[in-house]
Formats: sequence, C-alpha cells, structure tokens
Amino acid sequence: MRTYVNIPNDNKHSIINSMLALIDSHTSVEGYRDAFYQLGKALGLLLSHQMHDKLGNTMLACASEDADWLVHGVLNSLTQKKVSLAVFWNERLSFDAEKKIEYSPIVKSYIEPIHNCETLILVKSIISTSCVVKTQLTRLVNEITPKYIFVVSPVMYKDAESNLKMEFPEDISNKFNFLTFAIDTERDEHGQVIPGIGGMVYPKLGLGDIHEKNRYIPHLVRERTK
Repeated sequence: MRTYVNIPNDNKHSIINSMLALIDSHTSVEGYRDAFYQLGKALGLLLSHQMHDKLGNTMLACASEDADWLVHGVLNSLTQKKVSLAVFWNERLSFDAEKKIEYSPIVKSYIEPIHNCETLILVKSIISTSCVVKTQLTRLVNEITPKYIFVVSPVMYKDAESNLKMEFPEDISNKFNFLTFAIDTERDEHGQVIPGIGGMVYPKLGLGDIHEKNRYIPHLVRERTK
C-alpha cells in the first residue's frame, strides 16, 4: 500500500505522473531518468520552502547513481546556489540474507570542501533498509557537524525513518528531517519495496548492474572537476 505525502497542489499532477513513471515497466531509460530529475526539482523546492530559503552553508550528499538525475534536479531548484557536493560509490554486501543484515562499504568518493556546514542534505532514490544512507551519514556527520540533516527521497519504506534514527545517538538523530512524496508499506519475497521505484534502479537508469554502476562517473562530478 502506498500513501502520498507532502505533494503541493500546484505541482500535484507532475509529481504523481513522475512517480507513476518510475513504477511503469514500459518506461524507457530516458523517461526513467527524466522522472527522477523532475522529482528532484520538486523535492528541492519543497526543501527550500520548509527552510524558508535559509539553508546556510550546505552540503548535498548522494550515491553515484543518483547524481545525474535526481540530485541534479534538487540542485537546480534549491534557492541556496552555492552547495558543496559529496558523491559516494557503494557496494552492497549481505551478511545474513534471512535476517536481511546488509552492509554498504564505500569504495570511492568525491567530496568537496565545506566550512561551518549548517545543512547536510542526503538524497537517495529510495530509502528502504537505510543501509547506504547510514554508511554515507556516518562518513560525513562527525567531520562537518551540520546543524540540520535532511534525508530526501521520492519514496521511503514505512520503517526507514525509525530504523535510521536508531542507528545514531540522539545528538545526531535529533537533527534528522525526512522529506518524501510516498510511503510504501509492502515488500515482495525478495525484500524489494512495492511499488517502490519499480525494481533495481541501476539497470533502469541504464547503468548496468551493481558492479557496473560503480564504474560510472556522473557528468555532475565531471563538470565540477573541470
């Protein structure tokens, strides 16, 4: 079952259409990418509105597969135009498939410098087990000590917020704010969230499997390192 949340009336049609495109098996790679870009733009506007356009020194963090579309959309609609970027390439390992114990080590990263960080925004295509998000946050929070931490995603599983908060001490978890457009409550027999984002994000974005996607260098990173 899915519940839609935080969708502004003036952009409702576009957001719902993009959400539906993600779960439509007939959506092309370009259509899937564009859906994420449009949702990123909408999430960026929502975030700026909630912070009254006062994000301060900001770092935006993401997985490499989300950079060129979802995160690009967020960046293009944030009112805070000077934003430091952190991009992580993660593997995904399972220690106990039955108990769904997973670990997502960072295999490489691109992190721009930031001083006196006020707002950390972590963007992910879907927040399910919180495994990847936990790893990325752990890498960053003690180094940049932000005042606010936003976990931003088009779709979140119903337990993701509480599970992520339990992974951190209260002085960090109390800074968390969660922004999403949909809460999903079901999983299939393989643990995939239903309807989620229509399956595994990497092949749907045209990036190959979980190993091939780690060889992809986002255009967003290439542009910022010229």
